[in-house]
Amino acid sequence: MKYPTLFSPITVGVQKLRNRIVHTATVTAYGANGKPTQRLIDYHHARAAGGTAMIVTELMPVHHTSIANPFLVNVFDEKNFELLKRWADTIEGEDCRLVGQIGHVGRQQLWNSLATPVSATSKPDPLSWTVAHELDHNEINELINSFVESSERLQRAGFSGIELHGAHGYLLTQFMSPFSNDRNDDYGGSREGRLKFVSQLINRIRKECGKEFLIGLKMPCDEGVTGGIDPNEAEKIIDYLVALGGVDYFAFSQGNSSASLETHLPDMHFPLGPFLKLHGRMRKRVGSIPVMTMGRIKTAEAAEKALTEGYGDLIGLSRVLLSDAAWVKKTLQGRENEIRPCISCNYCWGEVHVGRGIACVHNPELGTSGESDWRPERAIQKKRVAVVGAGVAGLEAAWISAARGHDVILFGASSKVGGKAFLEACLPGRGDIARAINFQKIRAEEAGVQFELGKRVSLREINEFGPQKVVFATGAQPVWPETLAKDSPACELRSLSKELLHQDQERKGTAILFDQDHTAAVYAASELLAQRYQRLIIVTPKTTIGSKVNYISLIGVMRRLSILRIDIIATTVPLALNNETLLLRNILNGDETEIEGVTCLTYATPRKVDDELMVSVRGAGFPAQFVGDCNAPRGMAAAIHEGHQAGITV
Repeated sequence: MKYPTLFSPITVGVQKLRNRIVHTATVTAYGANGKPTQRLIDYHHARAAGGTAMIVTELMPVHHTSIANPFLVNVFDEKNFELLKRWADTIEGEDCRLVGQIGHVGRQQLWNSLATPVSATSKPDPLSWTVAHELDHNEINELINSFVESSERLQRAGFSGIELHGAHGYLLTQFMSPFSNDRNDDYGGSREGRLKFVSQLINRIRKECGKEFLIGLKMPCDEGVTGGIDPNEAEKIIDYLVALGGVDYFAFSQGNSSASLETHLPDMHFPLGPFLKLHGRMRKRVGSIPVMTMGRIKTAEAAEKALTEGYGDLIGLSRVLLSDAAWVKKTLQGRENEIRPCISCNYCWGEVHVGRGIACVHNPELGTSGESDWRPERAIQKKRVAVVGAGVAGLEAAWISAARGHDVILFGASSKVGGKAFLEACLPGRGDIARAINFQKIRAEEAGVQFELGKRVSLREINEFGPQKVVFATGAQPVWPETLAKDSPACELRSLSKELLHQDQERKGTAILFDQDHTAAVYAASELLAQRYQRLIIVTPKTTIGSKVNYISLIGVMRRLSILRIDIIATTVPLALNNETLLLRNILNGDETEIEGVTCLTYATPRKVDDELMVSVRGAGFPAQFVGDCNAPRGMAAAIHEGHQAGITV
């Protein structure tokens, strides 16, 4: 076996797992009205059928004061019992242990403005500044009873166990951490006092549910805040809980709801496996109790190494399994080149954070009943399909069409595939995007797509191929800033980025970036500009930047821009650049100001579709379809999903 440790069985508590791979708790927003839905069950079933050994559900509230969103499953509600049982039967039937993550958001009641937030303390939440009601002893006892009753309900429903969510700054962390617990009664003060709440939970659940029922604890090993749980304090907490007994496994995470939130879900700007050594340090304190490590573990090779080098006993994966539900199965079968790679873009987290169902930037089949090891269905009738544009939308349309049995030719103006996504992959910290492009390219080659790259295709060349369908994925170009004088020396950001990537030398003066795009690609390009120019200033007409970057990754964006000393001027537009003096106007009060020494003005603006070839093809009578930016300029996810649908419907 290629990865003998990763695919060896392990006993956790009294439960035997077929391998070491665990799907960590991941909010999908697939529930509805506090109940599990078939889509939620299908999502987990796909990963169980794909070979995952244990699945930890997303957070399930144990009490009515913790209903953060209606898409979370209320485990305190007995009316949900039959649905919970169906859920457990489906997953456990695949020889996969289903563990319910239970917990309470505490003062992090971010979404339900009518709910009363409760906590160990009345100190404000560092993310929302919500001030909670401080729980008294009777209310604490009520919550403990709710945790116990919820655990018993899950056991009756057929779940293998529960995981207490004591990480990410939620209620259990709020009790355990000196950062958030300033009580002076027996639930605060000393470490023993701060751990009393979680200790009582473990003891009561174990007494109620017995030794057969798994009890895991997810806890921080570094909150990343002054006065919080740091590695030294985490070790002492572990010592206390191990001596207490009752915990069958530990899962370690980082950060709380302050600026350290970005460490909870490290994106592509983080190194691979950034917290392995920290988790390995914690593992040395737990004795024989299994430890789950997680965070940017992307490949089976990396997972095997993490296990053999002693960083953990279980490998927790989330985004990797979102991207490909059959990751385990494909790895076991030696089909690793077929795995759709996670690019750590955190698009999935962003969708959930704004209240939509979870989605993957390049797994359009996510959450469907046939998702695990999905393959395109063969077409009834073979056709000749021309795809114009070799960006991610065109690549997706081409490989899906060819995999369905069609004859496909892909025309691309550049000698490289990927379009603007390829350029983004060359920018600082964005290299993982290349893995998504490479996945599409390999699939297209395997399916027999004919590539015609390096020149703009003509109507005559399309006509010579004789297509029965033409799919356009030719993108769109940024427009000139509306407020900027036409004679101002300025260039669009993509062209400038290409130039800077090929010319590695410093440039004098100040660069100004006019930002109407607000995507992660713009801020990666900003890092490149800051490396080349003496000073960089970002100017935006909005009140802040990053409106199209998910919040957890936006923290990292702001951190990197701050380190590079990049200035941001909000609610402002450029008017004219003359003799290295840029004239600006504040759109709110009309004040005009000047910046001198501007040697570069670049812009990332809304994009416009302007393609004469598209007009010509329409006139020639070819059945045409438009996907990605040439249909309507949007982001990478929309481009891939639209190209995917085009390939399926040819």
